Amino acid sequence: MINKLITLSTDSFTAHEPLPMASLKSNAATQMDLEYLSRIGMILYLAQATRPDIMYAVNYLARFAMGTDHSHWGALNHLIAYVRTTKDCKIIIDSVGKRKKMKIYVDANWGGEGWRSQHWYCGFLMGSMISWNSKRESCVAASTCQAQYMALSFGEREALWLLHNIEVVVGQIVPTILLDNQSAVKIAGNVGSRKKSRHIEREFHIINELIVMKKVSLEWVPTRSQLVDIFTKALGRIKLQTFIDAMHGLWGCLLNKNSGTIQKYSEYAYTNHDNCK
Repeated sequence: MINKLITLSTDSFTAHEPLPMASLKSNAATQMDLEYLSRIGMILYLAQATRPDIMYAVNYLARFAMGTDHSHWGALNHLIAYVRTTKDCKIIIDSVGKRKKMKIYVDANWGGEGWRSQHWYCGFLMGSMISWNSKRESCVAASTCQAQYMALSFGEREALWLLHNIEVVVGQIVPTILLDNQSAVKIAGNVGSRKKSRHIEREFHIINELIVMKKVSLEWVPTRSQLVDIFTKALGRIKLQTFIDAMHGLWGCLLNKNSGTIQKYSEYAYTNHDNCK
């Protein structure tokens, strides 16, 4: 898939971040660009399968499919160049010497497109990212706190779904959900605070019950450590590298800060020969 995508682009420059920092505007004068959509579809497949680092970029570029011009094609070719530069990157799942622990990072924006919040989550099992997704909420949140609280419900459902699928293999685990909004964390962790959140639809309050039943735990995380940020905004090269470093064990390669070259991990990361019988 990656090789086919690369052959479609005639550019040969190197890119070290998924998107150029310049913002784009929709060109309403043009019609739907089917070739543009075709390439977006190929990249989206990669983003959903093994390349979470390009998820934000491809979703952002997909918004302009109804009105593209040279600026949108330039950004798309930049993304393809980034995929080519980092084509040896891959997700590494390595449980050797790691505790059986599941972490779910969740985040949300407030007052997004159509005033409906967008939720994001990424799930880690024993230090390796195994799942990521986003969802646009159907109802409008009244505040940032409410948007983040609703995101907790989204993360909780994903955590239980993941646990249902892997519990036979790894045994019982209590997933930890991490959020960077202290108000939402306090409301979710205190059943008595529901009087302050009665305007929030009932379906989102299940997180309270799961915490009481100790089926999930909840932690506040500083914004600088919120790993979901890689899905919520375009990151520059240095900050992107910071997030990749924070996800140590996730990638099969790293962008070298000094030279911009690709540093490959050993294939040893896949099968630890001392533990492979």
